[in-house]
Amino acid sequence: MTGSQDGARHAALSAASRRRLLSVLIDDGPMDVTTLAETVGLHVTTARFHLDVLQQADLIRRTAGRAGRPGRPRQLYAATATAEPGEAYRQLAAALTQVLATDPDAGPQLAERAGRHWAQMEIPVEEAMSWEEGTRRISDLFERIGFAPRLVDDTAERHLELDACPFRDLARAYPEIVCRAHLGLLRGSLDRLGVPGVEEADLRPFVEPELCVADIPTP
Repeated sequence: MTGSQDGARHAALSAASRRRLLSVLIDDGPMDVTTLAETVGLHVTTARFHLDVLQQADLIRRTAGRAGRPGRPRQLYAATATAEPGEAYRQLAAALTQVLATDPDAGPQLAERAGRHWAQMEIPVEEAMSWEEGTRRISDLFERIGFAPRLVDDTAERHLELDACPFRDLARAYPEIVCRAHLGLLRGSLDRLGVPGVEEADLRPFVEPELCVADIPTP
């Protein structure tokens, strides 16, 4: 799987409604849009929109069902072979997050350590880069994971405006864990790339309902 495909799947699964639709298809097999919408409590038009997003991310496919009567066969949606492991990973992430959240003292610190380890996995070789190159490399990393970042500069900092957190629902419930892990990813990546201002870098969760902002000081 390419980085862009992985990011698309994370973004597709960032919405609870899409996760419910995918879970139903994984558990119960192919369904038409009307049955799916009724099952998860969505309007048919809304369900069709979410299904299109899941299909573009290659998490579901659309096929023609057998015609039980004259006319066009109904369209059925089914989970792809690669959909189930992705949902399993999300469930594991939720379980780990909930366990860390039970310890308000150590949990956030462990989450940031996990985020820094995540950075080592994403950037396996330490590289010395300029501030400009390094911060753009980090923007590319957050894009690949599925955050859809926008670079915005002011006189003091470079900001990554993050519109599409792939763990948004989990982050809303446990920001002290999930957002702290993302902060660890940011700081760990800066460290791996030799960008100054590692400990001054910060992440501000939910400055707007659908927006988080990562701040990287200008050297």
